[in-house]
Amino acid sequence: GCRMTEPTPVAPHHAPPSTAAERAVARAAALAPGPCPLPQLARLSGRPEPEVADAVATLTARGLLTDTAGGLTAGRLLREQVDALPPSLLGHLHRRAAEVLAGADPGRAAGHLLAAVRATGQADPALVDRLVADGAVDPSAGADLLLAVLPGAGTGERSRWLLAAGDLLVLAGRGDEAVDLLAAELAADRAGATDRALLLGRLGSWQAGGRPSAALDQLDRARRLAGPEQHAWLAATAAAVAARADHPRADALLREAGRAQAAHPSARAGVRLALARAARALALGAVPTAGDVLATVDPARPALRAEAAAVRAERIAVRLALGEYPDAATAVRAAYDDLPASGTPAVLALSCLRMLAVGELPEAEAQARLALDRPPGPLTDEVRAALLSVVVEVAYRLGRPAAARTVLDRELPDHPWPDRMPWALLRCAAAADPEPLRHPELIRCAAADAARSVRPLLLVAQHGPRLVRALLLLGDGNRARAVADRLAAVAERTPVPLWQGLAGHAGALVRRDPSALRAAVRSLRATGAGPALADALLDLARSPRVRLAEARPAAQEAAARYGRLGAAGDQERAERWDRRLAATRRRPAPGPPGHGLAALTAREAGIAELLAAGATKQQVAGRLYLSFHTVDTHLRAIYAKLGIRNRVQLARLWDARPVSAPPDAFPSAAPRSSRGAG
Repeated sequence: GCRMTEPTPVAPHHAPPSTAAERAVARAAALAPGPCPLPQLARLSGRPEPEVADAVATLTARGLLTDTAGGLTAGRLLREQVDALPPSLLGHLHRRAAEVLAGADPGRAAGHLLAAVRATGQADPALVDRLVADGAVDPSAGADLLLAVLPGAGTGERSRWLLAAGDLLVLAGRGDEAVDLLAAELAADRAGATDRALLLGRLGSWQAGGRPSAALDQLDRARRLAGPEQHAWLAATAAAVAARADHPRADALLREAGRAQAAHPSARAGVRLALARAARALALGAVPTAGDVLATVDPARPALRAEAAAVRAERIAVRLALGEYPDAATAVRAAYDDLPASGTPAVLALSCLRMLAVGELPEAEAQARLALDRPPGPLTDEVRAALLSVVVEVAYRLGRPAAARTVLDRELPDHPWPDRMPWALLRCAAAADPEPLRHPELIRCAAADAARSVRPLLLVAQHGPRLVRALLLLGDGNRARAVADRLAAVAERTPVPLWQGLAGHAGALVRRDPSALRAAVRSLRATGAGPALADALLDLARSPRVRLAEARPAAQEAAARYGRLGAAGDQERAERWDRRLAATRRRPAPGPPGHGLAALTAREAGIAELLAAGATKQQVAGRLYLSFHTVDTHLRAIYAKLGIRNRVQLARLWDARPVSAPPDAFPSAAPRSSRGAG
């Protein structure tokens, strides 16, 4: 009946450190934010390694230190003892740790220095400058350090640290905090003209991705206040904003920035100037020139940390514009590894645009939706518009037009130029609607944007020809020709197969030239732009001057390519067109002169095509910019020439046309009515 009990374990002896070496090692381990290897403990404690090893053995035996695979960690008792130290001593210990680790582990050094500042309110300015400029220090940690030292900063340090804190907050994805910080400083009005100019310049540069007008206004105010040393950076930043929006002042600002940089060279201003020149070249479609300019910049230089994300993003944009899709994918992966939180959304948007251009539609949509729902960093208007454009285009291609139209109606703001330019990609996506009459103003606005800058048409291959087709369907031949001419200019400045194919496709649509369309298909076959090739094949099948023996294989190949891309909506349209071609019968024997299909004028044939396809007379009038009365008059003439009485007979006769006169799928050029011009 005896009851056995477990022996009571003997607790380790938690006697406090007794020698100077033990105390130094214990404090060093307790201050470390994680496991600390023996050599690092020796550096932090300032003791020889053999002496540290003896102290570690003693402290471990007492249970004050724990040995792990990553190094030694302090127990709770040691940490409590260190936390109870007077603030001055605690600050001294952290400051010493920061000095010791600054070279080998700058990230941990910044953490120690921040703890020292919080304990004592003091820091070594030289060490602060060294750590916050080190690329190994996380931008958020660097910003926190600068925010901690700002209250005690001297006159000469405050302005420098304030600007650096703003830059790091933006890099860390904390842009709202950066704006609030600099806005509060401006409101306090304690800075001189030069410092005020720099504050305004930073605020302007951060607003470029959403409100170009506000950005240029602030940069103009800053340039009026700035001294000659700051003028180059401010002018170059303004030139970069103006070039992306294709502002009329872009060239003048570029010349001003070039002169200022020559007079007072600076690394940061040089990078901004390169970005501005590259943006101007992309706006004109001179993609190789933009690539050459960006190749002169090394974004890995520590002094250029704030500009590294923009440089990498522009290099990826150049790869996309050249059709170098594998290289663009490699650059995206490298950027993910190297960039801070602020740069990730822009790179992610470019990655989605690359997938859209090569036809990885489900992947592009999934990644874009994830970024919109759970953004990896701050989304500027430009980045948000790019992600939404991916969602919209994929919805159209997959046969979900209602979902795409909902996004366009809900998300697209009604900004005047130049603040509408960041949203240009989303307006381009509206041209993918199979019923472009639903978005006439958006499509015409996209054409106006392209007249200023072709950048939105560079990033996704199919944007240009599709915009031309949509304009033609709207009866806006003048704008369609203008966009086609812009694409031809890009092909001259960027002589690669991608742009030879895209410009040829757009020009063929305007000129209704099947031979040019065949050449465009041949060029696009040499690229990775799968959707652009499938679109060109379908337009070839729809061409009224292509024989049935060529049209049907083109429609079938387009349907097969759409199917491989997962574009169910496009595939169904191509298959429907193939069935329509298959049902084509021979032309009936010609009737008396003045009767039959051959007797229809071009205007009558266009109206007959729309009516046979199911459009109402009101819809035909709206699409062709005619009055209802004019359409009704043409319809009576059509009935008389064809010898029919109703639209059912018209549809049957129209579908029975021979291959020599297939349905007029190429939209007609600008209507003769003056309302259709421009």
